[in-house]
Amino acid sequence: MALFDEHPLAELDKKAHELLGEKVVVKSLASSAAFNRLPRYVSEYLIAKYVKPETWKADIANIQAKIADLLPDMDRRELLKDKLLSHGEVTLIDAVEVKIDLRGGQRIARVPALGDINVRVGAKLTEENPGLLLGGLWGTAKVKYSPEMDADTPNELIAFTPFQVGPPDLATYRAMRAQFSTEEWAGLMLQSAGYAASAFPEFRTKMLLFARMVPLVERNVNIIELGPRQTGKTFLLRNLSPRVFTISGGKTTPANLFVNLSTKQVGILGTRKVVVFDEIAHTTFGDGEETISTLKDYMESGQFSRGSIGFAADASLAFAGNIDVEGNQPHPKYNHLFEPLPDEIIDSAFHDRMHGYIPGWEVPKITPASLATGVGFVIDYFGEVLVKLREDSFVDAVRAVPMHAGLTRRDQTAVERLSSGLLKILHPNGLWTEPELLEIVTFASELRQRVHQQLCVLAPGEFKPRLIAPASLMVHTARDLQAHVVAPTADRLNTEAVVGAVTGLAVLSKGEREYGGDTILIQVSALNGSSGVEVTGLHGATLKDSVRAVYNLIRANFRDFNIPEQRLKSQSVAVHLVKISEAKDGPSAGLAFLVGMVSALTNRPIKPGFAFTGEVALHGEVGAVGGLPLKIAAAAKAGRKTVLIPSANADVLNELSDELKAIIDVKLVATAKEAIALALV
Repeated sequence: MALFDEHPLAELDKKAHELLGEKVVVKSLASSAAFNRLPRYVSEYLIAKYVKPETWKADIANIQAKIADLLPDMDRRELLKDKLLSHGEVTLIDAVEVKIDLRGGQRIARVPALGDINVRVGAKLTEENPGLLLGGLWGTAKVKYSPEMDADTPNELIAFTPFQVGPPDLATYRAMRAQFSTEEWAGLMLQSAGYAASAFPEFRTKMLLFARMVPLVERNVNIIELGPRQTGKTFLLRNLSPRVFTISGGKTTPANLFVNLSTKQVGILGTRKVVVFDEIAHTTFGDGEETISTLKDYMESGQFSRGSIGFAADASLAFAGNIDVEGNQPHPKYNHLFEPLPDEIIDSAFHDRMHGYIPGWEVPKITPASLATGVGFVIDYFGEVLVKLREDSFVDAVRAVPMHAGLTRRDQTAVERLSSGLLKILHPNGLWTEPELLEIVTFASELRQRVHQQLCVLAPGEFKPRLIAPASLMVHTARDLQAHVVAPTADRLNTEAVVGAVTGLAVLSKGEREYGGDTILIQVSALNGSSGVEVTGLHGATLKDSVRAVYNLIRANFRDFNIPEQRLKSQSVAVHLVKISEAKDGPSAGLAFLVGMVSALTNRPIKPGFAFTGEVALHGEVGAVGGLPLKIAAAAKAGRKTVLIPSANADVLNELSDELKAIIDVKLVATAKEAIALALV
């Protein structure tokens, strides 16, 4: 049976096959079990080179037999080395990488199937296959055992046939673009990357997938994507090019990322074009602050150094991980969209260096129907094209699009690099319409806007809400970007005056890093019986001490608060933390406890829509506390309209955004008596 009878082609497939010839392949063939042990780009190369339409079944069978014979299992290494020792020579299929040993004056190959042994390489092989020095190549390798030539390094790579294409001709690739409409080319791009174009009919979804490809075509781009599981967050980059290195959770160190000071060998940032941090929530960074600090410097400048050794590199970074969703949006439990990241990088300075945040919750889960079966570029050719497109730049075209005022340099850089990358993917020949350019710049701006809005939550004193978008646009259409302050859910404390029900404010933190604010709903009741105070709910020792200190303040000054002496003697105070997501500790809720206790002991309700933060000393002074911008933002998110804070924190008013000031009234209090006068009905 002919190939195209068993693998029928759509109109786009037929057009691509007719116009592009050997540069494309029927993707369904690469999913054959014959190729399960090879990277996708290798299997597609073999299909394009050795499989003919009229004899395709026999050709695949021949390839399968060759793979079975020459691709050894890792657990058979010792048998392979025994064969090398006995016969003096072995031929195998493997990923071979060559490093230069300047001290020993040799080229040394790493052949994984042979374990950790060094294999000498002659100059001719690296001249013929420079890819061996650029991250390595898959191919057929012939290794000879010749101890008489070099007793210390007796094994030599004497022949190598690559399974990967050489440098592509970009002029030819650009010329191909003119033969397809934008819709057709977008479909061809998806199929070339391994996706079925028909499975993603909406252009926005295609753009989200193209955003994943930007790190390959653009230098020094930093992107993050968090989304549900099984959406293929790293599927695309993993399968597109051997220039991509994936760190799947676990521990990474300055030695493997930057420079190994013992060997002076440059790490993966200096040898690959893209580094993917997969399962980022489970990644740990060896040497902690040193690694994070060096990584931040690299994300900003493209340079890194360790000791006296410094390098400039162009590797882009992609961070991928999971986030819980509700419907098709991030779960509302998150205070910000960076929250699932590890503690070490919950840091506004780190996040500000992210150029774009891809909303992974909008990408459908990968199913068998999502995978390409039609015609696309041979993935090895395609991956090399994408990397070579880094030589182009469409930044000048992006700068011609008028933007809203107020963008920072990092905002501008992010929009330029993301837009330039998307233009290279969709319009590599540099030809587009004005609406097409505007659409791409708008989408790139949205990716940066998402980063900025999380920064406004993480550090509201430093980052103010602003629109990052072309001047002709007044709002981004993405649902998660519709508002800077989330509309509050129904809460009776926003509309009713309730006795003993008070809202305190707290700061959320991981380690020493503050990343958001939260409300603490406190209920206080006066119970008949002996005097005293009891606190229940999640809390720490410091917080419990704060409750006792406030109770002692009330006992010493009960007349100032109009509390009958007999009631204080005959009733105990029960303080319960009602709504609290995690154990809280640290000083800042004393003022809220004071208001709640006085309300319960006087039977006077607390005014609706009020929230409180501040510590209270035994003599009634309200002391300064930290994290005010985060706390006030949390109060606004909960729908509170008035926040009482210490007078000593008056300077925080200058740090609040105009948007926040417009929806919440901040009142300053210096004493407990002032606070009670303002808070109770």
